Formats: sequence, C-alpha cells, structure tokens
Amino acid sequence: MALFGLFGGKEKKEALDAGLDRSRSSFFGKIAKAIAGKTAVDDDLLDALEETLVTSDVGVGTTLEDH
Repeated sequence: MALFGLFGGKEKKEALDAGLDRSRSSFFGKIAKAIAGKTAVDDDLLDALEETLVTSDVGVGTTLEDH
C-alpha cells in the first residue's frame, strides 16, 4: 500500500502537491521581488525579508534567530 493511500488517495495527494507548489512559488517570488536590483543588504531589505518570512508561516522565532 502506498503511503499516500493512508491519507485519502491519489486525488488528495495531487491537490496537496498543487497547493504546495503554489505556496513555494509565492514564497520564492516574494523573496526574489525583495532582493531584485539590490546590491547591498540594508535595513529596508532586511525588513522586506523579515516580513516575507513571517507572513509565509516560517515563524517569528526562526525569522528573528540571530546568527
């Protein structure tokens, strides 16, 4: 038995995959838009990246982690 069979069948897996593809495209599109044309990391860029991460459900803790 396939693993996705446990969760409702092939149709639900395909719907989930399609949703994840849309989320991935949206997330990376927002990141690309934030960094387009930038030659240096400044406060505005960091704010845009932070906003994108938080609104994309990456989480506040992960977003604000200082390395």
